Amino acid sequence: MSDIGDKIRTPRQDRSIKTKEAIVHAAMKLFSDKGFHQTNTKQIAAAAGVSTGSFYSYFADKRAVFIDVLHVYGEQLLARIDASMSEFDFKTLDPAELISHLVDSLLLSHKDFVGYQNDLTMMYHSDEEIKQLMDAQYEVGRRRTLQYLQMGQDELKTEDLEAASIIVFESMSTIVDVISFSPQRISTERLKSELVNMIINYLYK
Repeated sequence: MSDIGDKIRTPRQDRSIKTKEAIVHAAMKLFSDKGFHQTNTKQIAAAAGVSTGSFYSYFADKRAVFIDVLHVYGEQLLARIDASMSEFDFKTLDPAELISHLVDSLLLSHKDFVGYQNDLTMMYHSDEEIKQLMDAQYEVGRRRTLQYLQMGQDELKTEDLEAASIIVFESMSTIVDVISFSPQRISTERLKSELVNMIINYLYK
C-alpha cells in the first residue's frame, strides 16, 4: 500500500484538479445509482472520461473515492441548507413555514443518493475512518442547528438551546432519512406535517 500511496498525485494545476473532480462526481453518481459494492474503478474511470491508469494516479482504490464523495456530499448538503435558510428573515417568518422549508430542502438533498446512503449506513458500522468522518459531519449539523436557534431565540420557550439543537437535529435527520430511504405505508406529506408540528410545539411559545 505504501508504494501505491507514493504514486497518488495531489492535483495542483487546473486540468488535474478538474480531472479529480470529474472522477469524484462520476463516482458519486455511480455509488448513488448502483451502490458501492456494485461499482468498480473501471466503471468510475469510464464515467469520468479518463483511463483506469489515470484513476489510480489520483486514488488508491474505490474506497478512497468513496471518502472523497463523503466530503463532497456533506459540503453540498450544508451549502444547500445554508442557501435555503439565507432566504428568510428569522424574526418575521412564520416558524411552521421555516421548518417546513428546511425539511423540504433536506428531502431534496437526499433525493439522488438512495444507493449511496444505504452503503454509507453499512460502512458507518464497519469502517472506523468513515464513522469518524460522518460523526464530524453530524456535529457540524448540530452546531449549525444551534446557530439557527440562537438567531430566533426570543421566540423560543426552551432555555437550553444546546440540548434543543441536538433534539431538533436528530429528530429531523431521522425522519428525513426514514422518508427518503425507507418505504412507508403513509404519505410523505403526512410524515412531514407531523414532524413540523412536533418541532413547532416543542420549540415555540
